[in-house]
Amino acid sequence: MTSMDEEIFDITKNERLSLVTGPRGSSKVRQFENQSGARIRVDSEPSNTMIRIFGNSSQRGEAKILIRDILEKTSFIPTVSYFILSESSFDNNRLKFVEADEESSNGRTRYFVKFIKDDDDEYNEPDELDEVNIEDYLHITPCQFNTFDKLDDCLDILSSKLKSNFRQRSADSLFSEKIILKPRIFFGKVLFFEMDNPKDSFTLRDWYKFNVLSGRGRRGSTGEDNGNRDGKTVNVEFQQDSPQVYDDFKVLQQKFGFKVHHKRPSKDKTKGCVYIYYTPTSTNKKRKLKLRWDEDENKWKVVNHSHSINRLANFDIVSGSKAPDFRFSLKTHYDLSSEGSKVEEIINNIQFSNSFAEGDGMWFKSSDFSDTLMQKAVVRQVIEKKSFRNESYHITFATIKHCDINNRISTQKLITLKHHTWAQSVTLNNTEAFMNNVFDTLNYVQDMIST
Repeated sequence: MTSMDEEIFDITKNERLSLVTGPRGSSKVRQFENQSGARIRVDSEPSNTMIRIFGNSSQRGEAKILIRDILEKTSFIPTVSYFILSESSFDNNRLKFVEADEESSNGRTRYFVKFIKDDDDEYNEPDELDEVNIEDYLHITPCQFNTFDKLDDCLDILSSKLKSNFRQRSADSLFSEKIILKPRIFFGKVLFFEMDNPKDSFTLRDWYKFNVLSGRGRRGSTGEDNGNRDGKTVNVEFQQDSPQVYDDFKVLQQKFGFKVHHKRPSKDKTKGCVYIYYTPTSTNKKRKLKLRWDEDENKWKVVNHSHSINRLANFDIVSGSKAPDFRFSLKTHYDLSSEGSKVEEIINNIQFSNSFAEGDGMWFKSSDFSDTLMQKAVVRQVIEKKSFRNESYHITFATIKHCDINNRISTQKLITLKHHTWAQSVTLNNTEAFMNNVFDTLNYVQDMIST
């Protein structure tokens, strides 16, 4: 196939082919041609419907993504989501909400969860209901609010959903693309807000019956239809960063053998990696560019272009104390070539303009993209990064400059951990091994938090 050749795809059996055929479909196809730079022809016959795509590899790749996004059903939604108390403390199953030190930008009070000890002022002897053996109701299909001893059951739900979607992709995908999984552990604190009677203590039984109502749609997203459990409704957010991990990292280094991992740094320390998140106007699928400074060519280069970013899972592990919490996050995406693409052209136009300069610690801002197909972009730039490794894990401390769609700039700190094997491809054939690795990693991080 030459660089300006064509690709042909049979969409005869696609349930949504009417979206690219007929008068309505012709308008959509023209929109895709304008955005991708490719030429697209839809040939409809009584017995079959074919799509022909002409252009260079980047143009054809962009066109295929736009067509796929409209013809294929969205995968991996809703997010598989759990809030899991680390160590269920069956010997003492009363808890309370404790007001967090920090206040959010909108002034609302946030709380973390803490087990009540016998010597706490708030402690009351459990009533008759609380003395019921918790094991009597742990057999319930994994609740969204759960405990660490039921981690296996929660991961089984995720494993089943992952395998199902791999099978669906294999059977239904229009184009041969490899789905990429991005698992990460984030250290931080799970905070609760906007619940009734936050000063009331509660039991593990109450915890299992909690319902979440979040602006990010995490209600009932356990992969099972558990319905409303007639319990307290709470809002939840994960606050990234953990000063305790920073402060105690020398202890963790000693016990877990983390050593400094050196990468070849850029000579210009103001040029850490830049990540640009945007959603094209023709689709609702989020994309991400990763830029890295090329000292030889003296310019920012696109080194990765991810599309169709989905959050497959969030498992928030709650310590039940002032100790750090952590989140297992699993996202999915596909890689897209950027060479010769319109996004590469946009990046070059910005950086080669006379007005291009570093400001507020950032080289790119949301306002730079206001008149492009990447309008309302969110920009994140790494301004400091330290990495440590041991035999199996890699932990990174990063300081990030964040520019939102309104061009407001803030500074964030991230602490992330990943297993060395998490860069490898995950398929239907090795899903089980990957899930076993996730289970081992969550237990490993739990041991770190205990330390």
